[in-house]
Amino acid sequence: MEKKYKYKALIVDDDKDLVEVLSDIFTTAGFKVITAFDGMDATFKYNNETFDIILSDIRMPKKDGIKFVQHIHLMEAQKIVKAGPSFKRTPVILISASVEEFRVELEVLGHIEVLNKPFTPKQVMDKVYGLIEKKTEPQNSTGQLLSFKAGDAIMSEGDHSQEIFFIKEGSVNIYKKSESGKEILVTSMKTGEMLGEVGVLMHRPRSATAVAVEDTILISIPKEKFESHFAAQPKWFKILFETITTRLEDTTKLLVEERAKNS
Repeated sequence: MEKKYKYKALIVDDDKDLVEVLSDIFTTAGFKVITAFDGMDATFKYNNETFDIILSDIRMPKKDGIKFVQHIHLMEAQKIVKAGPSFKRTPVILISASVEEFRVELEVLGHIEVLNKPFTPKQVMDKVYGLIEKKTEPQNSTGQLLSFKAGDAIMSEGDHSQEIFFIKEGSVNIYKKSESGKEILVTSMKTGEMLGEVGVLMHRPRSATAVAVEDTILISIPKEKFESHFAAQPKWFKILFETITTRLEDTTKLLVEERAKNS
């Protein structure tokens, strides 16, 4: 008869010796342990099983820990829409010997814990049990999935800003009108990126037009949920500010080039 376990953990690291050590720690604590040695294998196992906790290295072959967590977040966003408030996020701990190197990426990710190498068995299990016990509902449980065909307008310059979007699948082109009224391609966005945040944050109409390049699925987050989420994470405003500044610089450059052509 197969042994019954209260919890199941996914442990991911390309260091097989460390995986063996962590497996022993978790098994001794009564966990069922599933292991993976790269991000692609971890993604496959996450897609096909349910876990109570995930412990993953950051620097790995094929797909690193950052991209693995981005995949988890996209998959969970879809599950949130279907399950609503009953859905519980899977706690994730990212481990690394050089956490500071990934500071910006980690701040943007959210919904994760970080553990520095080296660590003791007690440090690992204290963090694991703390996360499992405080497993809570996500703040953006009212997100909706929206589908767009290639060529469909997602939002138009001048529209009211009522929501922000995360690209779950597909890609989107962003256009801005020049002084002559010509629509100029500012940038292209892909899976995992966010759009529509400028108008929401500044309480202004949409500053650009977004068009689906291919069949695209977006996660829509209402303005109120977006604002409350970022109010709870003040450090993310720095990341948002840097993103918005970069986009404004790109837009200004394109408009200057357009004016030069017409002068």
